[in-house]
Amino acid sequence: MKRFYKKVTVERQDEMFAVLLDGKQIKTPEKELCIMPSRQMADVVRAEWHNQGGDIVPATMPITKLANTAIDRVQKRRDEIIDELVKYAGSDQLCYRAEHPSELVRLQNKIWDRLLCWMKDENDIGLKTSKGIIFVEQDESELAKFRNILNDIGSFELTALYSMVAVTGSTTIGYALFKNHISVEQAWEAGHLDENFQVSQWGTDEEAEERRKNLKNELNNAAVFLALCQSN
Repeated sequence: MKRFYKKVTVERQDEMFAVLLDGKQIKTPEKELCIMPSRQMADVVRAEWHNQGGDIVPATMPITKLANTAIDRVQKRRDEIIDELVKYAGSDQLCYRAEHPSELVRLQNKIWDRLLCWMKDENDIGLKTSKGIIFVEQDESELAKFRNILNDIGSFELTALYSMVAVTGSTTIGYALFKNHISVEQAWEAGHLDENFQVSQWGTDEEAEERRKNLKNELNNAAVFLALCQSN
């Protein structure tokens, strides 16, 4: 799409904020008004639109994309999103442990056990683990605790959490990052521990590295989006 505007501004609307293109408020792909919860988020979205060249390139506007997702998808389908996150908890990758090689087993025990212990100690959610790929049924009572946590999270913040969980393949890792218990780098290393181990042993190719780079960018963007949600 060709750039069709010259001036990009931010406008306060009650306790929320909007970005305007030549005085007209931007809308989501589903034609909803894009109203954001913080001035800082609106400023970042304004900068994304302002920095576009002759053509508008959505891939260069990650915060705009996440704001649209929060409005078009998460706010409208909260129950479905929460169901998906609870389902992730029921098959959290931290619960499935390798039996060999021994170096990988030690890495999983060192990094993943700490996170599962944090989830238990801080959130009273205990997940069972198993060896290999045999499915382990988690207690419904434990999953219900996680659902209760999710129900109290606002839709914009829930958008960030969903991305964190999806990229890391783990509710435990995603929620630990969401609560600032671990950094983005630690979340990446924990979520891609098996793959990173294989890369260290056998190397990788250009296509795989590009995929990994894009996923890590998604994780970084989710963390930035969360911080913007929570800014005053």
